[in-house]
Amino acid sequence: MPDPGEGLTEAELSAWHVDAGAEVEEDDVLCEVETDKALVDIPVPHSGEVLELRAEPGDVVKVGEVVAVFAVEDAPTAQVAVEDSDGDSDAPEPEDSTDRDGTDTTKPAVVEAEASQAETSDDGRTFAAPSTRRYAREQDVDLAAVEGSGPGGRILRADVDAYLESDAEAAAEGTVETAGSDAPATEVEPSTEIDEDGPVVRRPLRGLRKTIADNMVKSKQTIPHVTSGFKADAEELVELKERLDESTDAPVTYTTLLMKAVVPALKEFPVLNASIDDEADEIVEKHYYNLGIATHTEDGLMVPVIDDVDRKSIAELGTELADIVERTRERSVDVDELQGGTFTITNTGGFSEHGTFGTPIIRHPEVAILGVGRIQNEAVAVNDTDTEVRKTVSLSLSYDHRLVDGVTATQFMEYVIEGIEDTDVLLSRL
Repeated sequence: MPDPGEGLTEAELSAWHVDAGAEVEEDDVLCEVETDKALVDIPVPHSGEVLELRAEPGDVVKVGEVVAVFAVEDAPTAQVAVEDSDGDSDAPEPEDSTDRDGTDTTKPAVVEAEASQAETSDDGRTFAAPSTRRYAREQDVDLAAVEGSGPGGRILRADVDAYLESDAEAAAEGTVETAGSDAPATEVEPSTEIDEDGPVVRRPLRGLRKTIADNMVKSKQTIPHVTSGFKADAEELVELKERLDESTDAPVTYTTLLMKAVVPALKEFPVLNASIDDEADEIVEKHYYNLGIATHTEDGLMVPVIDDVDRKSIAELGTELADIVERTRERSVDVDELQGGTFTITNTGGFSEHGTFGTPIIRHPEVAILGVGRIQNEAVAVNDTDTEVRKTVSLSLSYDHRLVDGVTATQFMEYVIEGIEDTDVLLSRL
């Protein structure tokens, strides 16, 4: 498994694009892996025949781990040590053989994935094949509690099954022994698939969802969030979009128009386009405007970034936004397109008919995020006695209270809303 970039040490195998026995060419797509942020195609390293595929879709494989074996011409003769999933080198010497006619038929050495290992290393690690580790995770079994019966004490799948059987027997008697703990026994249901309240389904928290979880925790632990709510008249914004729909082929959306409304406000209140360097205790005020657009995907929330929003026309911005959102939902967006944002907009209006207010979480290290609700009809007072049904939109701004106070946040939003409610003002600021 080559390094997929981003400084990662492992990735989840998503799908193979070749079969064992297939003839492949260098740089063909070998497989697709899922990193924390994107789906990445791994190329075939050398033309030849695929002899063996050593991982299954869903396996988490480490960089440097053998996942495929090829028969190739002019194979390199140098033996390379490859680390297995536990970080131990296992590099057998190549077998030396000679044909009857004297031709050297020495084959390149192949790393044996199931090589014998001691059950536990000096630092307490346990050893098992990647497939066994995956099976143990699926069964919610801690391998440290399992006794290995394989060569040298290596843990096998049968050992995991034996552990589950003994665990179920103990559960049936009303107690479960906790390995390495003096905690008292706890009553559980007599099935490893049933907890004390009923049936449960366990899934590993990894990939994109793990990244989202880590980022949200980091943001909330690092940034003191404050959220303020606002409401704007959207009549002129709707009319502007309708005119643009008629006059341009570009896919202009309300998010596109809001991006153009936000940038002048960021220029007017640069503290909203800044970040805090926690190590240096410095405020980093940025004079470029790269807006992140929170995008819902089947795998979770991702935030692609559009650079230099201030330098692009509404039509250019609409086209770029439609393209990057589509690629994000397909998980084909480049990793560098998910980085470098200075301010984020999250638009939940298209997913709810009843939402009125939200408290979006700031995308660290940014200091603010704008939440946009649904544009809807609402009765609005036009004077002391009369009301009128008009288009309105709810907005919420979450901001880092270490750097942005409530007055500044309110002034920033009033500037944004001025452009929303009077599109002549919006267009004059572009």
